[in-house]
Amino acid sequence: MRRVLMGDFSALHRLGLRDILRCDGIELVETTEADVVDRLVEALPDVIVLDLDQRDVLDLVHRIVYQFPSVKVVACSSAQPLMRIFPPLHYGESYTTDLDPALLASAVQY
Repeated sequence: MRRVLMGDFSALHRLGLRDILRCDGIELVETTEADVVDRLVEALPDVIVLDLDQRDVLDLVHRIVYQFPSVKVVACSSAQPLMRIFPPLHYGESYTTDLDPALLASAVQY
């Protein structure tokens, strides 16, 4: 079972992400962007999904990948169809790809 911590998104985007991430083998834990690090310690997720368009999200991503290097971070844009994936143990290196429901589900599951 993969535990996924989802940061704050608008209500509409949150509903869409819930539908995409409600797959077998995924436990979804939701939180606000401000509480991500605290919830990270409590929930011990395998993956964190964040809103790429939130203010200071890249600073938060870098804080997470350095403090919790085994956690994958997937930052999805709510303004354009793209996501940045920060793989575990790559210390801030990322790659950008299209935001597609199947790709997002795959990025979270593996």
